[in-house]
Amino acid sequence: MNKLHSLTGKDLQNKIEELLRSTKRPGIERVIKFLADRDFYTAPASTRFHGNHEGGLAEHSYNVFLLLDKKNVDYGLGIPHNSVIIAGLLHDICKVDFYTTGTRNVKDKAGKWQQVRVYQVEDKLVMGHGAKSVYMLQNMIRLTLQEAMMIRWHMGPFANEGDNQYGFNNACEQVPAVCAIHTADMEASNLFEETKKV
Repeated sequence: MNKLHSLTGKDLQNKIEELLRSTKRPGIERVIKFLADRDFYTAPASTRFHGNHEGGLAEHSYNVFLLLDKKNVDYGLGIPHNSVIIAGLLHDICKVDFYTTGTRNVKDKAGKWQQVRVYQVEDKLVMGHGAKSVYMLQNMIRLTLQEAMMIRWHMGPFANEGDNQYGFNNACEQVPAVCAIHTADMEASNLFEETKKV
């Protein structure tokens, strides 16, 4: 599988913090501290799909930023660079403190059952994926309307109960950058990120 970057661990954390600081957004130090104090840099991006390993969330967030930034430049989308950084890196902030670890019984190659460590969801604030990220961020920094729409709709039309293609299409018409972050998220997840078999 191709990778977009080779940053991991502390190097990745330093790069993400450098990018966030470069926005000079009032309150951004609160976001940086929040990410460092919680499990953003060690959490998975999912339980069974892309980035379902330690550090997967930070890797996925950086991948989405890289792809969104490239689209913005290549296609002349005109998204302010600070918005590319904030929406790209923080679209999944709702996954901080979202996963716990547990065990599951699986058969090994010899057909014998064994317990393996798995990630499980423990959602303490059930309000929808993108909406939850917007809510969490708005308590630390002020988002532009474009950033809020990008983060809210980054999963496309079926991320939350009640979402539909009509709503997503309207969001893309109102804020074309929504389409760019959605496709960046899909490309990162499906083309560049590993899924570990459990």
